[in-house]
Amino acid sequence: MTRFFAGLLVVGAGAVIAGCSSEATGPPAVCSSTDALQASMSDLGDVQVVQNGTAALEDAVASVRSDLKDVVDDATSQYATQADDLQASFDAVQAAAGAAVATPSAATLSAVTASITALTNEVTDFADDIASTC
Repeated sequence: MTRFFAGLLVVGAGAVIAGCSSEATGPPAVCSSTDALQASMSDLGDVQVVQNGTAALEDAVASVRSDLKDVVDDATSQYATQADDLQASFDAVQAAAGAAVATPSAATLSAVTASITALTNEVTDFADDIASTC
């Protein structure tokens, strides 16, 4: 009878351990999507429009758009406000980039730079906000 209870205890402990390990699935998806967004923001900041042309700017903006969509999709209600702020800042980048592509000038390129800086700051703030969950 003692062996039966000892065996039952071992099986029970194994079930508890298995239950705990299945719950520990790693960091939330918003962590990896934010990392990807930070990388694409870095790439966007490195675009040299004068040397590489407006197509390079458009490609980098498209990459940020895709990564931002992933962040917004992965952000739970806990981060909904910050995700909305990121989207608004990205919309400003997209508008500035569109203007620069349509009519390249020092003024439109300066607007792109300013909007990218603002979005970069938003992304950094967001990454700081979610750091404790990652």
